[in-house]
Amino acid sequence: IIEAAKVVFVRKGYEETKMGDIAAEVGMSRTALHYYFHTKEVLFDAIFQQLMSGLLPNVALIVEEQTSCLEKIPKIVDQYISMLQRNPFLPLFIVSEFNRDPKHLYKTLLKNSQRIEPLLRMEALMEGEMERGTLRRMPFLYIASSLVSLAVFPMLIRNPLTDAFLGGDPQKFDAFIEERKPFVADVMVRMLTPESGTENRNS
Repeated sequence: IIEAAKVVFVRKGYEETKMGDIAAEVGMSRTALHYYFHTKEVLFDAIFQQLMSGLLPNVALIVEEQTSCLEKIPKIVDQYISMLQRNPFLPLFIVSEFNRDPKHLYKTLLKNSQRIEPLLRMEALMEGEMERGTLRRMPFLYIASSLVSLAVFPMLIRNPLTDAFLGGDPQKFDAFIEERKPFVADVMVRMLTPESGTENRNS
């Protein structure tokens, strides 16, 4: 049911999706669907819970490791891109929903504030390292948006990239994304590595 709901939500958007649309996609009656999920909102929440549970617990473990932020970044990049690989529908869905009704998406994300605690913890760790001069100073927004851009944009243009550069072979695109993980990690690490002596002089 959840997999079918993902397909319909991407195709029609949250507002236009009806429970009957999801039931038809699954191949079951609307009454049977209501037995498992009483409302569209409950089903939408279940999708986000599934996605977040596949990412944030692993990120939380990485954040709490006794390592530097620069050492954590490649592992976080790997987890984040792996989650996108498992859920290729997600980037397009998130972008469309943010453009359509950002308040609804924020409300869904914040229903369980513990979901974002690992991100807040990582932000605090980075700010601490910036103060000590072991991480280049920049707003956390720059860091988060850079990672999202590097990881998500290729997924958004999956089809034209595959057709133009990979002979239309979806498996080659999957291999490209896998090979790109260390590249993205390297870009992030280089961006956050202090220039020699600069951070200490500015502190």
